[in-house]
Amino acid sequence: MLGVRASTNGLLRTLLVVSLGVAAGCRTAPPPPPPPTPTPAAVAPAAEAKPAPPPETVRVTGSKLNVRSQATTSAATVARVKKGEKLTVLGRDGGWVQVKLADGASGWVSARYVVKEEPVCPEKPNGELLSDVPLSFHEGPAIGRVVVEATVDASGNVTGTRVVEDTTKIPELQARVVNEVKAFKFSPPVHDCKPVGFVYTYTRDF
Repeated sequence: MLGVRASTNGLLRTLLVVSLGVAAGCRTAPPPPPPPTPTPAAVAPAAEAKPAPPPETVRVTGSKLNVRSQATTSAATVARVKKGEKLTVLGRDGGWVQVKLADGASGWVSARYVVKEEPVCPEKPNGELLSDVPLSFHEGPAIGRVVVEATVDASGNVTGTRVVEDTTKIPELQARVVNEVKAFKFSPPVHDCKPVGFVYTYTRDF
């Protein structure tokens, strides 16, 4: 009987080991770790596009000017232009100018009978206040008003002030108005393509 028990116990241990091995083999293998996330490459900021310069133009000074197919007097005449007409310049070759006509065609004209058109700057007769003006309000009866003249330079900055009227007779209010004017920014007038200084009158009611 003892031998049978020992044999049975050994058989049970063997089966237990085999069962554990089978169970271990049936376990699901852990998933592989995810691949590392690639670091995005640095992208250089796009260069800011600059506006294209305006095309060069010329004005015809001759009474009638031949437009030729080539830059020579022996070339065929493709068109004729009148005095005062403006033509867009496409190129130059010695004493000849290649131009674009109003109908889209192109040709060559003698540089002796055209003059370069200078860009025309729009005139701006008055200055423009760019800053916000404080609202004028009061409680009860009106106190008065303060009027200040500001000298503005060609850059739009206030360079000087002068009180021309103060019916409030209150120094603190006068000082407030002067400080408001000094902080203003302006777009100055333009004459002959150049900004110029001017005088701005500022009125503040209290």
